[in-house]
Amino acid sequence: MHDTTVPDGLAAAMPGGSDRAAGRQRSRVLELVRAATEPVDARQVADALDIHVTTARFHLGTLEAQGAIRRGAGTRAGGAGRPRSTYELAPRLDYADIVALFAAHLGGTVEEREARAVRIGADLARRTRLTRARTAATATDLVLRALDELGFQTRSTVAAFGAITIGICTCPLVEIAVDAPEVVRGIQQGLIQEIIDSNREVLGRGYRVQVRPDAQAGSCAVSLLLEAGPDC
Repeated sequence: MHDTTVPDGLAAAMPGGSDRAAGRQRSRVLELVRAATEPVDARQVADALDIHVTTARFHLGTLEAQGAIRRGAGTRAGGAGRPRSTYELAPRLDYADIVALFAAHLGGTVEEREARAVRIGADLARRTRLTRARTAATATDLVLRALDELGFQTRSTVAAFGAITIGICTCPLVEIAVDAPEVVRGIQQGLIQEIIDSNREVLGRGYRVQVRPDAQAGSCAVSLLLEAGPDC
């Protein structure tokens, strides 16, 4: 007769269980895989985190489906000749990595690199569908939502005399900004300008985007200035 008891950790991850608890447990599994020097199997995960092996398999399977990890190149022998699947961190290339490569190979003067980065930012906005039609009522809402999608965090928003200033306190390109701040400014400007231009009809007017560099050299914390276009 088979044991039909559901492990506590797995029960929390199943419908009706605690999604938050399951999420925390899955994060621990991911961190363990990330820190491992070689692919790990469910038994190793279960032993390291003191959870049921069925729960470990469940989280590993979910992380694999999400693309965070992948099957390792080999397997390990299990009970009664049954092979155990191993898992390792899946290689991922996000847009920060791509921008870093652009920054390293753009060449030219500072001004030329920033101008090219503006065009790259606009193209990136189109290719990632950030220019899709939105329902934001104001330019501020539109930009804040887009920045949130991109992983930026804002610190303040000020509107005065037809201009809107949005302070960006952190962004996913901060490491690149240390060596190539002009490229990061260009990327930011190109992205937001393209999003604004693509939603001109929704906003009822055009806006010109300017990125003001922070006083600290290489900082990614900038002010984004939106000014109403001259034809408004």
